Amino acid sequence: MFEIGYTSVIILLMIVALAREWFQPAGIVFAALLLLLAGRIISVNEAFAGFSNKGMLTVGFLFVVSAALQSSGTFERFVLTMLGNRHKSVTGHYLRLMLPVASLSAFLNNTPIVATLIPMVKSWAKRNNLAVSKFLIPLSYAAILGGTCTLIGTSTNLVVHGHSCWKPVWTDLPFLKLPASASPWRC
Repeated sequence: MFEIGYTSVIILLMIVALAREWFQPAGIVFAALLLLLAGRIISVNEAFAGFSNKGMLTVGFLFVVSAALQSSGTFERFVLTMLGNRHKSVTGHYLRLMLPVASLSAFLNNTPIVATLIPMVKSWAKRNNLAVSKFLIPLSYAAILGGTCTLIGTSTNLVVHGHSCWKPVWTDLPFLKLPASASPWRC
């Protein structure tokens, strides 16, 4: 009974601290982890098991790659060239945005791609007197679509793959066969 009450209080305090932004989120979550360790709710191995998950390590690596692309400035020039100027049709802008984003997010994680592209798309749309709102949802959907095509495209795929490596009952997920195995038409 102690474990349930102790864990509930820690989780509640963590949620309040995160919602009120008392400290940095990483610090709050790490403090909760330490409190669970101190209360002997979890073992040291259980506390740090997530850090050894291949999927999470890959996500971290892909964020570094995306940050390098963003800081180089080459990526921004590529995006602005890709989007073109105001004289094209809106449908043309959608295609020029969505096809490369879907392609990129198949081989880079889609979360950092969207995070990198949002400010670029916003400034481009404002410069060309286009509604920003008409491009952000298609950007997100294109990234999601591309991300589901490969194993490294979304964080969810990587975490599921990492979990499948722990469970011998599951089969290993192939890199490019994920869309076929997850397709709703396969049922």
